[in-house]
Amino acid sequence: MKTLKIIHNAGFFSCCSKRLEGAVWFYNKKHTIPGAVDSSAQFSLYKSDQSVDLTPLYFEDNSLPISYTGHINFYNEMQFFDYSDLDHKGLQLFVKKYFSPSDYVISIVDAYQKKYTIDYDNTCGVFYRGNDKSTETGIAPYQEFIMQAKKIKEQNLNIVFLVQSDETEFIEAFGKELPGFVMIEEIPHMHKKSSTIHDELSRKDRAGFGADFFAALLIQAKCKYLITHSGNCGLWAVLYRGSSENVYQWLNNTWKRSDTEKFFVRLNIAYKKAFKRIVKGNKDYFLISESISPTEDSFSKNREAA
Repeated sequence: MKTLKIIHNAGFFSCCSKRLEGAVWFYNKKHTIPGAVDSSAQFSLYKSDQSVDLTPLYFEDNSLPISYTGHINFYNEMQFFDYSDLDHKGLQLFVKKYFSPSDYVISIVDAYQKKYTIDYDNTCGVFYRGNDKSTETGIAPYQEFIMQAKKIKEQNLNIVFLVQSDETEFIEAFGKELPGFVMIEEIPHMHKKSSTIHDELSRKDRAGFGADFFAALLIQAKCKYLITHSGNCGLWAVLYRGSSENVYQWLNNTWKRSDTEKFFVRLNIAYKKAFKRIVKGNKDYFLISESISPTEDSFSKNREAA
């Protein structure tokens, strides 16, 4: 039985993307799934004790089988692709197997739904990621998200906006033009700076924050409409959604792209070549253990930002 160990560490959903990338890579290479995917070394930024495996806190351990039916494309860099180009049908199998939320996270979702009386059929999620994300991609001006929300409001007068952002200034700007929105108060935000929320929290609070943040994203994913940035958080909201229907994605300084399909194919080819070079040049980049031992193999170096 083969075990795949993922050692990448960064933000919560960056860890998820690399875990998914590793499982898909194994599936494409071996035409099967590994006996186990070990993420015990991941989510280190959320640990007060590095010897603790946080995976069971966040995700359900299930035995859902996945049979090989053909190549599936997924790389971490696809967080910056048009999400309508993702292989949603194929990726859903991996999301359900390796990323189904734990009972604990589901209990948080249920609590938030009840507290904020969320009616998904009449709610538009607004997911704005700012701060240090500007080092990786273009951040949308606040007004772009506000205008997109206004367009949805014009066609759906009863729509309620569920706003989630790490930037206090965005929340304040949105509220000035579209007051009466809902915000999950348990998720902290901060004034604009080149930092992340988890860096601002004490170590003892980070594991719980990860669960709260995960639950909030699952709620965003269930909303009838979703206005989102491009990045790992936006990507996972769409992956849990299962499709890009009613998703408005800010990508490359515009709302989606007219030439996205060509853009996707071009980058997909480029990344395949890059990964081949990585495999040839780094013997320890993709390692698989013949044993079930979770310490003998690894996938991915800790090399990417949150």
